Amino acid sequence: MPTHSTATPSNGPRHAAPARDHLGTFLTASWAALHLPVLVPLGLAVDREAEARPQVAATTRDLPIS
Repeated sequence: MPTHSTATPSNGPRHAAPARDHLGTFLTASWAALHLPVLVPLGLAVDREAEARPQVAATTRDLPIS
């Protein structure tokens, strides 16, 4: 009876994905590089506009309660 196997020990799947996804990293960095310079000033402008707007009192009287 043979005591050894002809199969080689497995170190995981034969066609495992690479340790890093270079295309995904590149696309994520590209998206951030193109969108953040636009989104940050836009958000700051909207925030400043909200703070600069004064609170306006109601100009019409309330309706009587019936």
